[in-house]
Amino acid sequence: MRFRDRREAGERLALRLRPLRGDRSVVLGLSEGGLVVAGEIADVLGAPLDILLTGRIEAAGPPPTTLGAVGEGGLVVWDHDAIRRFDIDPAELARLLDEARAGLSRQVAVYRRTVAPAAIAGRTVVLADDGAATGTTAHTAIRVLRARQVRRIVLAVPVAQADVVDRLAREVDQFACLRPLPWLHAVGNSYRKFPAVADTEALALLHREPRLPTEVRH
Repeated sequence: MRFRDRREAGERLALRLRPLRGDRSVVLGLSEGGLVVAGEIADVLGAPLDILLTGRIEAAGPPPTTLGAVGEGGLVVWDHDAIRRFDIDPAELARLLDEARAGLSRQVAVYRRTVAPAAIAGRTVVLADDGAATGTTAHTAIRVLRARQVRRIVLAVPVAQADVVDRLAREVDQFACLRPLPWLHAVGNSYRKFPAVADTEALALLHREPRLPTEVRH
């Protein structure tokens, strides 16, 4: 059984997360696609919605290897185990960090020109994406959020590979996954409609007026 689209997946996740209403949560989309899922959750929780902007520090593949991430404000989080495992020298790390910073700068130019980052320090953060096949993106995002001193992290994904669920559940305070699968080759295979989400669509979600509780059909 597949989800109709990201909105349906977000609606179903929101039902699982309704006990968080009144917890002063902030809902963050982990990607443009994750923002569509996050929007449905934010409506049900009556919570602010934002996108988590990070630049992954990656070594060339295949497949690419994530060595860390750079967050807004210049925060850098390294995966020292991966760096040792692949024996990346300091000069190459510096080059990859510059690439990640450049990618993040492009994201900031698009999104932060009109959308101020949500205040998350000391708050419960619901981190939502449209799926987790390897968990690498979620892992780096969790480390960025911990460094930004959030109170609790709730990770919410409609679908994920089972061993990824087990691993990520140990890194967060709560994990909601509707469909853990023994094997997940591609997240899009779990959806009947899985179009790319353009920056314009993501910005429209961030600028929209939140729905009132009476307008949310759950």
